[in-house]
Amino acid sequence: MKATLLLAITWALLAQGHDHHDDFKASTLTYQTLVSKKVETATTTLKGMRPHAHHHHSAPTSYTFNSAANAYPTFPSIIGPLATDSPAPGLPNATTLVGAAFALIGKFKTSNPANCQLCQTLMASVAARMKAQQETLSNIAITFCTPLQAALPLPICIGLLKTASTDLGGVFPAIDMLGADGQTLCAFMFGTCDLPAPPKLDLGKLFKGKTKKPAPRVVSTCKKEPLKVLHISDYHLDMRYVVGSEANCTGTGNLCCRVHPYTNVSVPIQEPASIFGNYLCDTPEALGTSLFRQLPKATGHRWEDFSFGLFTGDLVSHDIWELTEPYVLAEELLSYQHFFDGMGGVKIFPTLGNHDTFPHAFTSFPNQDKVLPANASFGIQQEWNYQNISAAWENYGWLSASEASTVVNSGLGIYRAVTPEGLVIISLNSDVWYYFNMYAYIGGNSIDPTGMFNTLISYLLEAESKNQAVWLIQHVNVGGSTDYEALPAATDLYYQIVDRFNNTIRATFFGHTHADEFGVFYSDNGTVQTAQTAASVAYIMPSVTTYTNKNAGFRYYLVDPESFDVLDSVNFYANISNTDQWAKHGDVTWEFEYSARDTYDPSHTLLKPDEPLSAAFWHQVTEKIYTNEAMFETYTDLRTKKFRPFVNETAAQRNLTLCGLRSMSVPIFERCLGSMKSTTSFL
Repeated sequence: MKATLLLAITWALLAQGHDHHDDFKASTLTYQTLVSKKVETATTTLKGMRPHAHHHHSAPTSYTFNSAANAYPTFPSIIGPLATDSPAPGLPNATTLVGAAFALIGKFKTSNPANCQLCQTLMASVAARMKAQQETLSNIAITFCTPLQAALPLPICIGLLKTASTDLGGVFPAIDMLGADGQTLCAFMFGTCDLPAPPKLDLGKLFKGKTKKPAPRVVSTCKKEPLKVLHISDYHLDMRYVVGSEANCTGTGNLCCRVHPYTNVSVPIQEPASIFGNYLCDTPEALGTSLFRQLPKATGHRWEDFSFGLFTGDLVSHDIWELTEPYVLAEELLSYQHFFDGMGGVKIFPTLGNHDTFPHAFTSFPNQDKVLPANASFGIQQEWNYQNISAAWENYGWLSASEASTVVNSGLGIYRAVTPEGLVIISLNSDVWYYFNMYAYIGGNSIDPTGMFNTLISYLLEAESKNQAVWLIQHVNVGGSTDYEALPAATDLYYQIVDRFNNTIRATFFGHTHADEFGVFYSDNGTVQTAQTAASVAYIMPSVTTYTNKNAGFRYYLVDPESFDVLDSVNFYANISNTDQWAKHGDVTWEFEYSARDTYDPSHTLLKPDEPLSAAFWHQVTEKIYTNEAMFETYTDLRTKKFRPFVNETAAQRNLTLCGLRSMSVPIFERCLGSMKSTTSFL
């Protein structure tokens, strides 16, 4: 069917102005607004498309948001001996810890053996105190944070320490601070150590004796009408968003559009927060739900035209220093309700992001229970979250009962599902490799400490034996971007798995960076990077949230219904600089942004009609981005969803961007950059 793909793309372009006038309906939105220096509740009416009727096995339970969940945490002050003194002889007091922290900050991102040893020794000392006094961080928060106020506002510093205190006090003593795990932690926390090389892999054992790859499959052109598959990511709903508050703030972690307990409301507002969002803010409800109201008009397709959708994680706002368990759960459940209400019965396959837990990114695993105190164990720290979100996924008909039970019973928040069309979707938990998850450092430089990759390999071997196609969905990228945020050992193993099963894995899908990006996997650990050695592609999904300095975006894929190869990626965006116009018109306008096929192969010389976007194709696109300045600027412009003003990248940023395109593991990324030094840190 030569014209299949061309007609599908043409329809997407022409249909932008097409309205189904008889399908419009109004919806009422309740929101917070700043009036006369007080936060009040208001309502407005928004106009959008009516989704088609839900087809569900039974009437699902609806979630209703309780505004009490918005309450900010209150942290009691700790005074007395524990605030300043060590709890036992030989353990560091708060003054000592502050001095050591300043010493390390002074050596920030200066990696050498002496600085590395200094950091590891300090971490071991902190861990020793936490073993005797788990709530060390909570107890010393004021003493520790007061000298840092010039660099980090006091409420943020205190909030971070007190929110994380129980978890860090439990996990630090379980980390081998003087070994490779402590070295990895110091590399990411302060940049004072080189990242250790990942351990050598026994692929025969890992792949259960089946290391030989099948003969490469023959990739044919699409013969049938393509499926349409929606992809959204990084929703980051902010139910604490206050319309009319300061949208261009300073001193609050740069998450604006808020009235915090410590906000001085007497200060004149320079840029009032719009009901539809701003560039330094997370997603107000009016912007997030507009995606579902306006998608039919933007794409020209009704909801029933979509086969299913993907959501690659992150529902909760970025104020990690003032989260509470009720707030996190409320944002998760309300966001899923938005998806269900807005998509009119279209099934969506979700995965968890680093913000979809409490505290932020802290995820423990059952195999760690023997080295953790009870209040930081899996049963207390994480199981509640898996139980609630998997129940929501089953409630809305996205997962079956057995699939939902796997989320909890695996202890990993993962599942395997099969779409009605026969595609296998495997959802992984990227907190296993995310650098901000302190639990991931327990055995972090060992091979598959949580067992998640063993489960993945078993799923893939089964799919391979049945000749099933697989998509992998997860949140945090395993390789390069403008930085990297994953533990080397896990990303190295992930890379080998994708290479071994590239006949079965049609593509991998990520979120997290908020940017529109992609990356290419190669055979033989990327030692030779050509179109011939390109093994697979990663689609790194742009965000709905505009935080920070990005427009909002979503996309859908055109997919071969037989092979499940991606034929095109069709992208849409909401230009946040138009919020004043949207306010006049009554809702957000989502616009066509680009087709990957037309943008990256404008002369249509790389692909035949109806031929999929193969890994070889994406490698050839990297060659264009490497060598053609106009194509490089196109890629970096689309990365932010056309945020203005467009800013050219510095030489260092350019190097990160180019390396990231072909470096889907941390060791390969650092090999491209020319060092084994961490390029990032979370301090």
